[in-house]
Amino acid sequence: MEDTEAKGGSTFSRQHLVEAIVGMTLLVLAFFAIASSDISAAGTRAYWNLLVPLFAVTAFASDRIHAGHSIGHLPSAITIVLHWLGVFLAIQVVHYFVVTGRMANADIGLTNGLVLALGTYLFGVYSNWRMAVIGLALAAATTGVALIEEFVWFLFVIAAIALLVLFFGARLIRKHQPASLHNRDMG
Repeated sequence: MEDTEAKGGSTFSRQHLVEAIVGMTLLVLAFFAIASSDISAAGTRAYWNLLVPLFAVTAFASDRIHAGHSIGHLPSAITIVLHWLGVFLAIQVVHYFVVTGRMANADIGLTNGLVLALGTYLFGVYSNWRMAVIGLALAAATTGVALIEEFVWFLFVIAAIALLVLFFGARLIRKHQPASLHNRDMG
């Protein structure tokens, strides 16, 4: 994969493609959670409870691939677990607010979307820029859903922009990295 790129035969590596697909999948799953919560807030609690660990596992894998940490690197693993536990608990608090009547049922998808967007963005800031792009796209989509009635087309636009940034951003960053970093972060 890297040899082909070094020879100039391939514009994009399989890793770039896989990372873009994973990023797009995370966005689509989060968009679905936001849209579904608009229809049935109580019915999507289990979905949100599964979505946060999925983002956490993706973040863990991303950290291992791009930060150069081994699988057993305990300090970074604890940081990641605590970070995503905080996101998970914040979403639980949002659900508690709805159940106790302190928050409108219709607002749960937007609030959870912003909590997940912030958690993803912050993870990206301290670990991997790709997660920051996903967090920003999720925040933009959540804001768009709040402001625009017919939001499905808007989600597609945000997803397409995020896909382009993930796909081409990795290539641009790789192109401008010193040669010594290519082996550590192949994206």
